[in-house]
Amino acid sequence: MVGLGQLVDDSLLRHGIETNLDPRRLHWSGWFPIESCFSFLRVPDHGGIFALAEEVIAPAETAAIDGKRMLAIYRIAEAEHLGLAMGRLFLPGKPEAKRLANSHCFARYSVVQDEAQRGAACAAFQRWMGSSSEIALGLSSPSNAEGETSNKEAQIGLPATFPSGF
Repeated sequence: MVGLGQLVDDSLLRHGIETNLDPRRLHWSGWFPIESCFSFLRVPDHGGIFALAEEVIAPAETAAIDGKRMLAIYRIAEAEHLGLAMGRLFLPGKPEAKRLANSHCFARYSVVQDEAQRGAACAAFQRWMGSSSEIALGLSSPSNAEGETSNKEAQIGLPATFPSGF
């Protein structure tokens, strides 16, 4: 079954109006803990983007973050089948399963049915993740990261940082 958003996009495209996906407006699931490959049974079997993170600071470990947990995102990827792709990463013997055994991991996802939009949004998030890690490591300054944008980024209108809710 095709969603209303897809019908509208197809109609606009037929009339010569190309729609761009704004990655800041994706509807993300909440973060959920990963305990095994079975943690992904409730993830829909649709195309989309997912993010994996590990806990850096546990809740109430420091007063500086008001008792909230702090996560470090280590992977953003796209998949045609979210539940299958995410579950396969954590099968026994895979590198992700070893990471899961050594730390507390979390995941979230956003359903994006259109393959081109999914690829563009995933690329935008990967660029953001790359520039954020360069800033954190001191390899570049925040002003340099903001100034270096491609024409495609200018069309999408990406901010230098994504909202704190991501």
